[in-house]
Amino acid sequence: MSDRGQIVDEKVARLRAAISLEPHDQVPVASMADFWPVRYTQNTMQEAYYSIDVGAEAYKKAFARWDSWDAFNPLIQSVGPLLDATGSRRYNVPGRDISPQAEFQHPDFSLMTADEYPEFTADPLRFHAEKLLPRMCTRIGSDDATISTTAWVKAAFFFAQYAVEARAYARLWSTEYAIPPLFKGQSLYVPMDWIADKIRGFHQGLLDVKERPRELIEACEALVPFILGACLHGVKPGDFPLIFNPQHVSPFLSPRDYQKVYWPTYKKMVDDVVGRGFKVWSLFESNQEQHLEHLQDLPKGKVVAHFESTDLAKAKKALGGRLCIAGGMPAVLLTRGTPQEVREHTISVLKLFEDEPGFIMTCATTMPSTTRPENLTAWLDTVKECGRLGGVPSASFKSESEAAPTDTSSAAPAGQDVIRSWDTVKAEFGEIKGDEGILKENWENLERLSLTFLYWMLR
Repeated sequence: MSDRGQIVDEKVARLRAAISLEPHDQVPVASMADFWPVRYTQNTMQEAYYSIDVGAEAYKKAFARWDSWDAFNPLIQSVGPLLDATGSRRYNVPGRDISPQAEFQHPDFSLMTADEYPEFTADPLRFHAEKLLPRMCTRIGSDDATISTTAWVKAAFFFAQYAVEARAYARLWSTEYAIPPLFKGQSLYVPMDWIADKIRGFHQGLLDVKERPRELIEACEALVPFILGACLHGVKPGDFPLIFNPQHVSPFLSPRDYQKVYWPTYKKMVDDVVGRGFKVWSLFESNQEQHLEHLQDLPKGKVVAHFESTDLAKAKKALGGRLCIAGGMPAVLLTRGTPQEVREHTISVLKLFEDEPGFIMTCATTMPSTTRPENLTAWLDTVKECGRLGGVPSASFKSESEAAPTDTSSAAPAGQDVIRSWDTVKAEFGEIKGDEGILKENWENLERLSLTFLYWMLR
């Protein structure tokens, strides 16, 4: 094994120990980012948004300087060509809709009216394909068959090419810089977040909580199989890297509304994913102290609770010894603070968790693109210097999948993993002269990929 390979194994073992609430040697430090290093390398956001190679080159230079991350997830969303080809309205694009130096923006708009909830709930997947995607992507939804077909072809080719490039770069971070990925697969959205972020719009989605809670709850329940199927398809089994779950709506919900429209499907999805041997990283945006009591019921040692603004002392009191807690570095300190302020704050957080193995130091949000290099250096150096836990060497901790196979025989169904099953279409082929199993296997493999593609397009 190469030296880098051994370093990666040690880092992953350290993270696995922290997530499982087991003793280990050093507080892990991990993070995620979109275009954090782009400004560092003096590229424009437009250049990075239109070329994954530009974004990756920026990460190469950043990782060459800062390589002490135990894990990092570069969320390089260089999808400008895809948005142009399909006429997607999902994002405001740097250099096209906004300044080439600005980061992409997520405008709030609605793709579905309130009276369409029953149709949506009856068949969410069909509604996504037939209604939502054409409404969001003007070229895909064009009445001109040439324009629509061309847009679909361009999107499919882009998706295939982008997936290959993204996987190649993900391997590169481990092999060349000894920085393993933090997440795998598609982001796992809680249905309420998906509805507010992607379908109804944030404003209308929150109004629905009060004005039509029954329809909203039914829609959330109906979405669970679609989201699970899209997220889990093709994801390599194992407890690391983790499944990423970003939460946007929950901090805006009262405990009563959270219990009705959010918590049931979130808990159901976590239980399903954990039952298959995965572990989950949930990013709880803003302040979510009002929901800490609910989080105590999440599977012990299977979920990382990443807090943005929630008081970490309160989080530790409520969740310590049950869930691994992540956070600790406010984005504003990295962008506006001084190295001394960063160091002092880091030490105070490490002091808070000095008796708690279940803690991962990370930025409170995704790494901001305006992070000052000297502050990043101060942060990482301080964690390395002051984050010793005195536990067993990290390399001695084996993953659960290595220690004992995970029993998934009683796990719930993974969800809707095909749009049209083989049984519903095989009559269209007439008499099959050879092995029907070959046709079925390849048909459903492409069906699963198309489900993931649809989910990826809408997110």
